[in-house]
Amino acid sequence: MPQGSAIVFDYADEQLFETKGIYERVAHMVQLAAASGEPMHCALSLPELITMLEESELGLYEHLAPEDIQQRYFAHRTDNLQAFETIHYVHAVKMHA
Repeated sequence: MPQGSAIVFDYADEQLFETKGIYERVAHMVQLAAASGEPMHCALSLPELITMLEESELGLYEHLAPEDIQQRYFAHRTDNLQAFETIHYVHAVKMHA
């Protein structure tokens, strides 16, 4: 990807396989992924993710932890939807060509 290009993605943190979440939704998400033939294998800490980004010459532009996502996108909802407990959002930018 060319220098300056951006990528936005979500990733599961290192608590993915231990956290059930409200209504056991995290555990159900992991089970559904496995049942679909695409099991979730990767769960990273933020330092591990940053290392992987740097190895790909990507810089971390923005990181939103579940609490940040909850505050930014779900705090004022009236339908009881909430951010997933173990899912983070990342915006990364290609540093070098």
